[in-house]
Amino acid sequence: MAKICMLLTEGPWQSENYEIFAQFTEAALDKGHEVQAFWYLDGVYNAIKHQKFPEDVPLPVERMQAVIKKGAKITACGICVNARGLEGGKEFTEGVSVGGLPDLADMLSESDTFVAL
Repeated sequence: MAKICMLLTEGPWQSENYEIFAQFTEAALDKGHEVQAFWYLDGVYNAIKHQKFPEDVPLPVERMQAVIKKGAKITACGICVNARGLEGGKEFTEGVSVGGLPDLADMLSESDTFVAL
């Protein structure tokens, strides 16, 4: 099966990219592919565990928890995380690690395909 690297640069509620990311990732994982994702810029806002927005069901963080549970590996850019006051990722749901651009480079070198959202 294929190794897929995904880049997510937008946060929730800016666009539907978080939902596209979740649907694509779920479909790929269901078919047996491996998915590694790197969240960059405002993409780091997608898995903050304290999200509250009554009209959105499920919340973006719940969508991200579902893809993590299915096996997606997600790394958030540490510089982006700290620049947005997210204290090194303490605000993230379980399963999201904090790394750097060298991690993205490793993901890209190991992947069969790359998807940027």
